[in-house]
Amino acid sequence: MSGGLVEEPLADALATAAQGARMVVLGHPDIGTTDVLAATSRAGTVTEHASCPVTVWRGQPGQLPDRRPVVLGIDDDADSAEAALTAFEYAHLFAAPLIAVHAQSTDHVTEPGTGREHPAERATPVEDILSAARRAFPDVAVTAAVVSTPPRQALIERAADAQLVVIGTHGRKRAVAVTGESVSPHLFHHSPCPTMVCPPRPPSARPTRGPTAYTRTAPTSATETAIPGVTIRTLGPGDRDAVVQLHQQMSAQDAHLRFFAPRPKHLGEFATQFCRQDYAHLALGAFEAHELVGVANYVVTDTTPGHISAEIALIVARHEQQHGIGTTLVRQLGTAAYFHGVAHLTAEILAENTLMLAIITEQGWTDALHHHGAAVHFDLELISHRELHPDLPDIPQEGTAGRAIRKGRL
Repeated sequence: MSGGLVEEPLADALATAAQGARMVVLGHPDIGTTDVLAATSRAGTVTEHASCPVTVWRGQPGQLPDRRPVVLGIDDDADSAEAALTAFEYAHLFAAPLIAVHAQSTDHVTEPGTGREHPAERATPVEDILSAARRAFPDVAVTAAVVSTPPRQALIERAADAQLVVIGTHGRKRAVAVTGESVSPHLFHHSPCPTMVCPPRPPSARPTRGPTAYTRTAPTSATETAIPGVTIRTLGPGDRDAVVQLHQQMSAQDAHLRFFAPRPKHLGEFATQFCRQDYAHLALGAFEAHELVGVANYVVTDTTPGHISAEIALIVARHEQQHGIGTTLVRQLGTAAYFHGVAHLTAEILAENTLMLAIITEQGWTDALHHHGAAVHFDLELISHRELHPDLPDIPQEGTAGRAIRKGRL
């Protein structure tokens, strides 16, 4: 990180710095009309000259990425393809859904020699614009909406429930939509969430796109643990058969503790859902050599902004229980959930499931357990738990290996 004072106008200095940057981020002053208009003008100047995305940051102070969708404004102009890649990139990094909004033109053109007007034709289908981004980020859940309302109205309406709005530009002009309205200044001024404007980049300036270019909170490749010979990584569709085999080897007692019933009859379908990679699912697998010996996963059950909840579950092969694998999986799952915007981790645990309860205790989460007869309800509020108990292990720290796990512990 570097910084310094500049004597030239701030907008010009930012536009110059943006030539070699990956992104420019501008704060938005929510105090006084004059300041807001000045910030809007400054953002427009930077956008006109930048070759990288420009983001005007709005919203609640300290707001972290969460499960709210990323909204992509689709224009018939080819520049929307760059905006689509950037929007998909952000949605992929934070496991968020994406809503692509295409505001159809209501423009009319005059037919030469007749004086008759008819609607302007727009030939670029939404799917053509999204196709490259879909290929680069196949894990992103996408909803496409074609609307007839003015573009800035359509985007402002969806921004109310979004964590980011992404739009493109028309060449080096300010971002406008098919109707010719100035969309970016309107969003800079009125959007309740951050707005990102993506100008086209020359091919040589484009970063590598796709999931393999990023380090995710949950490892996509195997990472070592404190347990000799055991690695952990995110599970995907290619792990379906291994998940089936792990569950087939479960004893009747382990199945009862995990499912409150016999193991599922259709394990293939169960494993397919288990290995899904989207904004509502995450599964981690523990491997000894190439054998899957344990899995922990969560499924989002409540997408209320600020109160996103995910239910967790765990299974460890019987011959590997009490070796620390379950503790390590649950800890890494909790860290990943925090960084993916989950506010609450929940689970229903049978009171007789002493191994799972011991894992919860090992994490320092005892106060999140609530006993109700034969069942124990687990509800951990990730943020407040850290604030109320600073002496306990700090869950949301990327790259933390955690405490050493000794043989004989969970």
